[in-house]
Amino acid sequence: MTFQNLLISQLLVNPANDRHGELRDESAAIDELFRSHDVRMRALARDVVAESRIFDPPLVMLHDERYVVFDGNRRVTCMKLLREPDRAPTDELIQFFRQLRDQWDGRFPSRMACQVENDRETIDDILFRRHTGTQGGVGQIGWDNRAKTNFVERTGRDGPVNVGAAVEELLTEEELLPEERIPWSTLSRLLSSEQFRNRAGISILGREFRLTHERGPVLRGLQRIAEDLGSGPIK
Repeated sequence: MTFQNLLISQLLVNPANDRHGELRDESAAIDELFRSHDVRMRALARDVVAESRIFDPPLVMLHDERYVVFDGNRRVTCMKLLREPDRAPTDELIQFFRQLRDQWDGRFPSRMACQVENDRETIDDILFRRHTGTQGGVGQIGWDNRAKTNFVERTGRDGPVNVGAAVEELLTEEELLPEERIPWSTLSRLLSSEQFRNRAGISILGREFRLTHERGPVLRGLQRIAEDLGSGPIK
């Protein structure tokens, strides 16, 4: 297993993706992804732009001077269309991706980190373990309700508390909000666990945003964090 930063132009959305079976070419594969999963494809594209990154490297293999994508075709498709919106299947999607591209924070990347394998059997072994159920413990085991609840309690994600929004609202009320816009997603990642939030003097246990330390120092600390993230010296 190796990880490489590959040019997006080198990646080939798989015309034989197991999601849909054999198709004519890459363009047909992209068309089919939107035909079958339009809402989810748009949601993924918005998330990619909001985070300015891909979290899970696609699984690829070199074939005829291009890297065929075996896992991560939706992610690669979104990056390709953000890079070249005019390749989107419809005029409406072209406009959608043009508008999203304008929202990208900073310079749009030309490369993506990918997991590169050289053997098709290895590729299929990975796909088997990722996508065909638990297989008695061999495959990936999904989270039960308790695990999901533990994650939400720990991170504040997928719940009613948006840490970035809550901090901004608090600083606004105290007239301590910096002039620069606070990047909510970056702030939420910074305060992504209860351990980190405790160091900043806040908590969202019980899905309620509250201060855990003396109000004055907490406010000054949050103001400093917001200024650093908003003005750009700390990413």
